[in-house]
Amino acid sequence: MTIVYSANKIKQISAPLFVYFLLSAFLTWPILSRSGSVLFGDYGDTRGVVWWLWAKINGLLDAPINHLIAAPFGVPSDPGFSQPVTEWLLIILARLSNEIAAYNFFVFLAFPLTAIAAYFFLNRLLCNRIAAFFGGLVFGFSPAAMIQATGGHASLSFGAFIPLFLLALFHNREQRTLLSAFYVAASFALVTFTMLYFGYFAIYIAIFFVVFDISNSRSEDARAIFWNYFYAAIFGVALILPFEYQKIYWQITWSGDGPAAAWRPFGNLDIYSSRPWEFFIPSVDHPVLGIFFYDFVRTHLHGSNIFEQTLYLGMIPVGLLLGGIVLVARERFGVDHRTYFLFFAFGALWMYFLSLPPLIAIGSINVPTVSYFAYKVAPMFRGYVRFGMIVHFFVACAGAVVLVHLYRRMKRPRYYAMVAILLSLLAFEYWSVPPGYALAVDQPPEVYQWLAKEPADTMVAEYPMMRWEEAAFYTYPFWQRIHKKKLVNGASPENAKAWAFFEKVKNLEDPQTPALLKAAGVKYVIIHKNMYAEGPIPAPIKRYYPAAVSKMVYNNGIVPSIPYSMKLLKTFGTDMVFTLDEASSGTLSTSVRQPFD
Repeated sequence: MTIVYSANKIKQISAPLFVYFLLSAFLTWPILSRSGSVLFGDYGDTRGVVWWLWAKINGLLDAPINHLIAAPFGVPSDPGFSQPVTEWLLIILARLSNEIAAYNFFVFLAFPLTAIAAYFFLNRLLCNRIAAFFGGLVFGFSPAAMIQATGGHASLSFGAFIPLFLLALFHNREQRTLLSAFYVAASFALVTFTMLYFGYFAIYIAIFFVVFDISNSRSEDARAIFWNYFYAAIFGVALILPFEYQKIYWQITWSGDGPAAAWRPFGNLDIYSSRPWEFFIPSVDHPVLGIFFYDFVRTHLHGSNIFEQTLYLGMIPVGLLLGGIVLVARERFGVDHRTYFLFFAFGALWMYFLSLPPLIAIGSINVPTVSYFAYKVAPMFRGYVRFGMIVHFFVACAGAVVLVHLYRRMKRPRYYAMVAILLSLLAFEYWSVPPGYALAVDQPPEVYQWLAKEPADTMVAEYPMMRWEEAAFYTYPFWQRIHKKKLVNGASPENAKAWAFFEKVKNLEDPQTPALLKAAGVKYVIIHKNMYAEGPIPAPIKRYYPAAVSKMVYNNGIVPSIPYSMKLLKTFGTDMVFTLDEASSGTLSTSVRQPFD
């Protein structure tokens, strides 16, 4: 009997999983057929993740100091918040293939695995496969998930453990045993180890659930409820602390003006928060609707970018949510379905509230929200707009509850016809594949192919020498995978000496720069003429940033004059290689310049 039951369950999951995989393959094509030669999204953080993966599988990040970048000083191999589920999956995939194919396959897996997890949760809760399938589509394939993956945040598209965390919470509410409390802790750990932001968000999900649990339980159960969640919290700390204690200690021991406060200033909370219209405006990448909203979106980014601010819920999920509110008002829901719907509807509202700016103006008064206070405790989190991803989950679940209600009230032919129409409309409004999202990376620039043949101990400085957090910077370490030479580029404030050196040599026109580079051991200076005019945002992704940001250039878009002490060695199109063999160790004359057209 158990075997038959298990086989039936597997069969129930296999069909929607197959459909989800087909959808993912279709939406991300051709990354499966050309997994090692194209890169999904490319540029910006995508290239940064690929570089990290290459360095990791080659054992180049194991030492306390990472000398690949910010040479000759390097940067500390920051313990960071560990995300072992994501990291180990990427590393395993990379060892089986390479870092490019691994990242592509991770993106491909993120959508269907997230969708099937939501399906599994909803099917267990509501016992209706059609409604569960709908909820999986909404959560797994939302425009927000697609564009986050495009922007290099594929782990934000991989929310598979969030539904399982809710499932564990509901199961624990029914059982209240040590084992069920451990399930809650284990699922919370999996959420955290997949994406740290999701782990942080899961704390707020848990707070909401506990309030729901207490408000729907008898008063005499209060003591049992307290100890049940206390044990879950203890188990959670025991599971997570071994992976995260280094970073937690690092964060606590830093002073108030330490890295988190410096890199995540309070003003970022307002920039990377949601605005109401962002949940109702289609993705700018929609082939039909996007053109009508592109100008509005781009001029209302409040300092952020389209990757973060695309939160479109879809009219179909929102319509079902509104329909559910009407059903509640008219008392049409059954008791269980009413409870579930209210839980998900208020959950969506709670998550939306969390995504808001830290201060909301009501008349002449600025009212603080949760992020205003949370920043005091966790300044490393600035992107509260990402709570919008969790809003999608709760709205998807609320819509699924409404579909179950309609399933019980409508005749089957009419119900199936209605669902077919809803799914068709959902597919249309969720169609938001970015143009040129899979870019060829199998032909490295000629300058890096040449550099790869130089001695292994060669040190290089590339210009323009932009800050480490700018999108264009990741081009340098990305191609370091090919030439494998140490780069002066990439200093961060974590290492005072490296940062001070960066500040001294970032301006190529400074007469001291060539001598400082030579004294540090630099052999070649590579100048990328086109990058000065392109600026900090690479051309293919400029459309996702405000006009003022996308138009920014380096040095007014003009390559600086080059001191005569730097000798031109090679030319590869718009890339120039200079040597420092004759660079003086003293001060150079400011009048000794050579124009560089």
